[in-house]
Amino acid sequence: MKLNRDGVQLAYEEAGSGDSSIVMVHGAFADRTSYSEQFDHFAQRHRVIAVDLRGHGESDSPDEEYSIEGFAGDVVWMCEQLQVEEPVLVGHSLGGLVVVEMAGRQKYGSAVATLDSPSLIPGWTMKHPGKFDVAMRSDAFRETLRNFLAAAYLPVDNPVSHGQALDRIDDAPERSIHATWDALMRWDPASALEGLEAPFLYLDHGQPDVDLDLLRQYCPQMITGQTVGAGHRALQEVPEQVNPMLERFIRHAAALADYARSTNGAFHYTTTSE
Repeated sequence: MKLNRDGVQLAYEEAGSGDSSIVMVHGAFADRTSYSEQFDHFAQRHRVIAVDLRGHGESDSPDEEYSIEGFAGDVVWMCEQLQVEEPVLVGHSLGGLVVVEMAGRQKYGSAVATLDSPSLIPGWTMKHPGKFDVAMRSDAFRETLRNFLAAAYLPVDNPVSHGQALDRIDDAPERSIHATWDALMRWDPASALEGLEAPFLYLDHGQPDVDLDLLRQYCPQMITGQTVGAGHRALQEVPEQVNPMLERFIRHAAALADYARSTNGAFHYTTTSE
């Protein structure tokens, strides 16, 4: 299915029903099939919408500048057209930046879950993907991008699905790759994080330099989790870990956020004295 926003066709998939809705946003150079192990699972109890960002999947790839703010605006607009009310926003990788932008600055959504989105940490993008920025502007940009993404997978990850994900880079329009990369390089997470008041789950898949203490300074309501034995494609590799953590967060988001604020993210024993 597609919606037309000012001449740009934006694709999405929808299923399920329930008292709450979930909007799923994929990462850079991917598409909504990133949630192949989550979409049907959550549609059993929720209304689920998975989108293709502009320049990705079945959405149009206009020859223009992209931005995280623009991606977020597209998804908010799509949700409004579909009459989605107060959804839980789930974003993988760059999609995590998009959903934090949606909730933090555009004040949309009831809760936010980010899945392996270390570029939310101020300074992380320039320290890590920033090292590849010059090479991404050379003729070898596709090979550079493949090498960068492959570094986030683990040796135990499924080599077939791993390879298929990387092969998508060969088919992606050059203009979309560069525009998406530039959007990542330009985005400063600080103001979006400062404005993020909704319950917030940060789920890590093993990225380097994930400074959770710094994130908690911006978002004291943040709770965290980490998958085991899978890299950046943990959504597909270990859905038996990812899905229950998302379920628990969605069910108890407000209470968990309140507890995190009161304890600074650390568990405290409750004792009584006579």
